Amino acid sequence: MSRRWTAWKLAISAFVLFHLTATVVWVLPNSPIKAELMPRFRAYMLPLALWQSWGMFAPDPVQTTYTLEADVSDSRGLGRIYEFTKVAGLPWWEKGPRFRHPKLAANLTIDEYEPQRVMVARHAVRALGIQPDAFPVYVRLYYQIVQPPPFGSSASDPMEPRTTETLAAFQFDSWDEVHRR
Repeated sequence: MSRRWTAWKLAISAFVLFHLTATVVWVLPNSPIKAELMPRFRAYMLPLALWQSWGMFAPDPVQTTYTLEADVSDSRGLGRIYEFTKVAGLPWWEKGPRFRHPKLAANLTIDEYEPQRVMVARHAVRALGIQPDAFPVYVRLYYQIVQPPPFGSSASDPMEPRTTETLAAFQFDSWDEVHRR
């Protein structure tokens, strides 16, 4: 029993050490050390949305609301819009499991997240269920941007036009390119 307990404590300690190291490396300022170590933790931090960005603490934090969407056009000219998860309008019990979704959308603007933009574009094509005979497909990732309500009011005008800003565009030539692991 004590060997099993010791092994369990060592495993937990190793995980905690790994997690803390990954977090510290991720929040380091840009440096040769970060450039060397960050790729080693990317596969752990990004899919779990554990990364941190300091933009919310900046002297002038982001004050707009971003919603990420994808415009997907196939070889036949059929266009589809994929809307990524939006949590603002959900009840609290549905927000909990999805609270990291807006974080991904906001952080995709950072240049170092280019690989995640490709991942997100592939996800949109897969989620839309585009068949192999419809390739190549063209994906444009863009933001719908909503300005905050005027100071002193509690709600923005839902009829106010949204600004659209293109984030990236991709072409996937085959079904296999989108569905590769």
